[in-house]
Amino acid sequence: MQAATDLNLQLTLKAHLISEFYPLLQRGVWLPVITGDNVMKLLNNQLGIAEAYVTDRITTLFLDGKAIDDAAASIVKDGSTLALSSAMPGLVGSTMRRGGHLAAMRGEITYHPTQTATIGAGKVKIKLFNMLMQEVGPLLLERGVLLSGAELITLLDEGASSFRDGCDSFALNSQLYPCAELGGKLLTTLAPQQTVLLKVVWKD
Repeated sequence: MQAATDLNLQLTLKAHLISEFYPLLQRGVWLPVITGDNVMKLLNNQLGIAEAYVTDRITTLFLDGKAIDDAAASIVKDGSTLALSSAMPGLVGSTMRRGGHLAAMRGEITYHPTQTATIGAGKVKIKLFNMLMQEVGPLLLERGVLLSGAELITLLDEGASSFRDGCDSFALNSQLYPCAELGGKLLTTLAPQQTVLLKVVWKD
């Protein structure tokens, strides 16, 4: 599915640079997807996250601010926000954990299935927390995330020295450039209101 974007950017980066994306992944990144599927199908079939990993590792899920107990009965709509976390400590972690014995304490912040959403091209915001930033983040960035020009400018500005040292090359609308031009050619091309489809190729 083609995303409606102004620019397409592909960065070839060393794998350890995933840490530069942690603040962005926590705030949430938009992904072009087919909406109307349930959460399990979205994660498994569309994003390529194994069902066993979802079941065993992603212990806490929030869909549009509501805690999910059954990922197969929770429908993702166009514009939905899905927050994913590995196990969190303490009482709060136990209460929010999917299918946990304290789930009944959540009250109104528990997700309850609603009518089926329309299936079609859309986008969903994914937020990652804890170890999932390191484990799932690279997969999402490899697939491609939608950023505003302002978000990309902030990302490149805050991680400027790291990207210069750990970047192999970048391609802007399929035109290849050396990473030395990340702060020049790329930043002068971007406007804050533009939409950029960012993909990352990871190298050891």
